[in-house]
Amino acid sequence: MKKIIPTLAALLVILVTARLGFWQLDRAHQRDALEEKMLAVRSSPPIILGPALIEAKSLDAYPAMVQGEWVKEKTLFLDNQIYQGQAGFQVLMPLRITGSDWYVLVNRGWIHGTNDRNQLPQIITPPGIQTISGIIHERTPRVGSVGKFARNGAIWSEVEPSQFSEWSGLLIQPLVLYQTSTAQDGLVRDWPHPGSGADRNRGYALQWFSLAVTTLIFWGYYFLRRKPA
Repeated sequence: MKKIIPTLAALLVILVTARLGFWQLDRAHQRDALEEKMLAVRSSPPIILGPALIEAKSLDAYPAMVQGEWVKEKTLFLDNQIYQGQAGFQVLMPLRITGSDWYVLVNRGWIHGTNDRNQLPQIITPPGIQTISGIIHERTPRVGSVGKFARNGAIWSEVEPSQFSEWSGLLIQPLVLYQTSTAQDGLVRDWPHPGSGADRNRGYALQWFSLAVTTLIFWGYYFLRRKPA
């Protein structure tokens, strides 16, 4: 009876940790498959964005191109964005499509934050018609937010095109274009790959399997050890 409870406890730990290990391996396989799919998609010819509505969900991660002028008065700052260990913002700005009353919300890139959250970073915005290439996304990822609004712009924790359209009063394509084309604006456009993180999942799986094996070893030692004569 004395060894039944430790045996059941060890069995429970082994089953749970092994299950978590296999779950992490499954996540790694999913990320690998997603990365392969995204790489194939991104080799497609770019979609030309115009006034015709785009179905972002079916075109997620596809390359796209648009021509227009920046509307810097409607700039948003996506909060709590970390790049190489430094806190900052991602800068989202609408681009008015040439010859149209429609706009595309563009994630122009990352910029280092300031110590004073009421003093937003200054963004270099070139005038005139711009040709912007990028990757289509439905929205920005959800992150935690410390504040909502700030002077000379707004700090948001997440951005959906419909919410931005309501806030700005602009006709917005239902997508966020993550800019990949180069520009002399000081912004960082080092976007993570959608499938990145598979190696991290494999590392977690190894930790869970190691814990399961360690539990089995300790249980075996406890159960099989002989009593002293």
